[in-house]
Amino acid sequence: MDKSTAELWVKIIAIMGFIGAALGLIGGLMMLFGGTFITSLMPTFDQSLESIGGAAVLTAVFVISGILAIALSIFAFIVALNLWKHKNWARIVEIVFAVLGIVSGITTFPWGIVNLIINGGILYLLAFNKNVIKLFK
Repeated sequence: MDKSTAELWVKIIAIMGFIGAALGLIGGLMMLFGGTFITSLMPTFDQSLESIGGAAVLTAVFVISGILAIALSIFAFIVALNLWKHKNWARIVEIVFAVLGIVSGITTFPWGIVNLIINGGILYLLAFNKNVIKLFK
């Protein structure tokens, strides 16, 4: 693999990071602003959770999950942007993300096979391919 091909693969991984961050941000905003709406559609949950606060607890869980998803999406966007700029710390963080994705794919096998393949490829390119590693030095 030559330098231009290695750079193309890094750009593709960064674009996948941008897409993942955007989807996470959309999901986080939906949880943040749609939590009350979702709990109003579930009267059975409201009755079963009545002893601990009912819909208020479920809404709080949605809001906290939404805030966490938005924060993680912002971090993923920053990592993808710095991967695009060939920052070595972003490569290391992306390697950690790929390892976590591989573990997730193993625990959900056989449904996680696509996850295993994609994250395995990312791990190989960023951690073991000499031409890609040279881009980050």
